[in-house]
Amino acid sequence: MVAPTINDDPGSGEDDDKVQDDTGHLHDIQARPLIELRDVRYTRLHNTPFAVEALRGVSLSVFEGKVMALVGPTKAGKSTVVDLLAGLIKPASGTLLFQDTEVNTPAMLELLRSNVGVVFQSPESQIFEDTVGKDVSFGPRRKKVPLTESRRLVRESLEAVGLSYEDFRTRYTYALSGGEKRRVAIAGVLALQPRVIVFDEPAAGLDPRGRRELLELLEKLRKDRNLTIVYISSSLEDVIGLADMFYVLDQGRIVLNGTAREILTHGSELAALDIALPEAAHIALTLQEVIPGLRTDVLRLAELEEVIGYPQGGPPEDNLSARNKQTKLYPTVGNPNVPLPTSLSTPAFPMATEEQAND
Repeated sequence: MVAPTINDDPGSGEDDDKVQDDTGHLHDIQARPLIELRDVRYTRLHNTPFAVEALRGVSLSVFEGKVMALVGPTKAGKSTVVDLLAGLIKPASGTLLFQDTEVNTPAMLELLRSNVGVVFQSPESQIFEDTVGKDVSFGPRRKKVPLTESRRLVRESLEAVGLSYEDFRTRYTYALSGGEKRRVAIAGVLALQPRVIVFDEPAAGLDPRGRRELLELLEKLRKDRNLTIVYISSSLEDVIGLADMFYVLDQGRIVLNGTAREILTHGSELAALDIALPEAAHIALTLQEVIPGLRTDVLRLAELEEVIGYPQGGPPEDNLSARNKQTKLYPTVGNPNVPLPTSLSTPAFPMATEEQAND
């Protein structure tokens, strides 16, 4: 893998102020890689009969303020990449860089760890205090942050994920819903003020509404805090509209990389890896059996309709009729104008006292 090069071709026009990474993609010169892996190899359980080569020459770049998605099937090596980015393990060979400096000393390893936070797939695995306030303040307290500053960080972090500080700081963590636990886990990482947050399968187990709200939250965090996000997933369906750059990992190797459209061009290869495609791309791939050569790099159903020649108004009337019938059967689904019953929208939660909250 070669180092990024600046495109200084005088005839390149709007690309004059771009930097080209090892994949051939152009980025703003100011947005140099924050974290970079260059030809990294790693073997788990090395020198044992159970040794497994988890990574086989992986190269990728994480740019500041961007969202990078790492997608792949089970046992592709995604968890090993997470451990590397978080500074939990070191490459067996190859190079790990943070801010253009190789992470090969204890000082650089500590610098990497202090700038990268990880939100795990199961929020229960990183929520262990009895109240929300104490849990979110765990990181600042470990760093011996003064109490007033710690409470400020807890307040800002909870409100950043859409949870009221006054309502949630004294609430017991065991009484939280699954979605609330996920938000508290994110708030706990935000309180550490990292520059990069790695989300490991964050949408796993969420219903469609929960996934949509999570993705909206991540986009808001990126914009409001200029966060750099690494999104780990076995599916393209959730992250296709969020990420700026995609890497597809299989058996320890990067097999595809590019933007959303560039990746979706390889619809059949992605399906062969058992990677879930976005709805529009999945339908396009299925329709290739009857419409040879149909493009799969479509992001939305409306775009697919245009590609296969539907009128601009939408699909045939029969499909619209079926869709309308479904809406009549379930009029409240996805309708923001229909309020939830009071018993669902304002449940009673057990609360801790001020002394027990201790955030």
